Amino acid sequence: MRSIAVVGAGQAGIVLSAALVRAGWRVTLCSDLSAEEYLETPGRPTACLFGDQVAYEAELGLDFWPEAPRAHRIRLDLHERTGPRLFSVDAPLRGPALAVDQRLKFSRGLGELARRGVAVVTGAVTTGDLDSLTASHDLVVVTVGHKAFTGLFARDDDRSTHTSAQRQLFMINVHGYDLDAFPEHRDIVFTFVPGVVEVFWVPFWDKDVGESRSIVVEAVPGGPADRFRDVTSASDGLAVLRSLVGEFFPARSGFLTRAAPTSAWLKGAVVPVVRDPVAVLPSGRHVLGLGDAVVLNDPLAGQGANNATRMARFFAARLDSYDGTADWLRARFDEWWETGRYANAFSDGMLAPLTSYQRAVLLAASHDPVIGERVWEGFNDPASLFPWFFDGPAAWSYLATRGVRRWDVLRYQAEVARKVLARRVFRRPAPA
Repeated sequence: MRSIAVVGAGQAGIVLSAALVRAGWRVTLCSDLSAEEYLETPGRPTACLFGDQVAYEAELGLDFWPEAPRAHRIRLDLHERTGPRLFSVDAPLRGPALAVDQRLKFSRGLGELARRGVAVVTGAVTTGDLDSLTASHDLVVVTVGHKAFTGLFARDDDRSTHTSAQRQLFMINVHGYDLDAFPEHRDIVFTFVPGVVEVFWVPFWDKDVGESRSIVVEAVPGGPADRFRDVTSASDGLAVLRSLVGEFFPARSGFLTRAAPTSAWLKGAVVPVVRDPVAVLPSGRHVLGLGDAVVLNDPLAGQGANNATRMARFFAARLDSYDGTADWLRARFDEWWETGRYANAFSDGMLAPLTSYQRAVLLAASHDPVIGERVWEGFNDPASLFPWFFDGPAAWSYLATRGVRRWDVLRYQAEVARKVLARRVFRRPAPA
């Protein structure tokens, strides 16, 4: 029986361990926290899984929350800086999306994997410990970018785009809202002001209150929505969020009127990076990196947990052929990168300003939900967006297959302009 040590009980670590123990490997899972300690940690990222990744977790028997809300649609409201909504894209997802509190997922995952025969070891792991693990296992996989491993996996300059954070992030989970008054929030809602801020409203299963909504704010650094850096509590953060939403997305303000925060909130920033997937230890032995340890994206495109799941699934299906060499591991990573790179390209594309043809696609999607459905499929399968959503001629070619001509897009643009002008002309003056 072949043996593997997985360092990190996050998304990649839990999924990889479940897949390999099912395949007959002897698995050791090293976690810095126990199952009980996970439940006491502060809020963690929203980590919404889409379609195929939700189904794969279920295939592995990791779907422990049938009562958690599933999202079946996404609605995008695109606004101008002064607040009015320009247009909306409301379309179905091809498979349901699911966001479960990672504190619950990782706590339950540790217990379940131990029940299945995985050796769960709790405690911090150092680089020296990695050397010991490589001596006693056929393979060691690191799935976390722990401070102890800073610099372990070298930055890949050819595959990395950014050297600084592209957004300032704030996340808070809320409950107590009125879904009957705001039924669109039964599914996922995006509210964007291009070049200023993106806000994601995601159905969520919170460890403390159950059904809730996770709200993620991505603000352009130094811009008018970059307001959360001094936030020190959930209540403080919710107050800042209410002010921001009232200014940029007034139609959403009512959803927050009765909302109260759960224990989950966080702020910060992410510097996207791709690293060398194999690190050589002082002993000369090597370890493989997966998940955020080697591919870290800004959460704007929702690819973190999805990418970790895809990566774990890919390697779990191939490790039986592992020959013990670093070259084999790098070759498999390169093979994965042929499709995995699209998640990075999707994330980088979302961070960039919308192009004229992307606006044309979204405008057309506001009239044709089939186009919107294909756009949303990118969150599940980023490769499905290429080339047509990131290349002008390909975008216009695809629109033509849906019967959308350039003249139609001009007409859609004129309709939006008339609505915006009418709102400005007939807006009630502010009271004296």
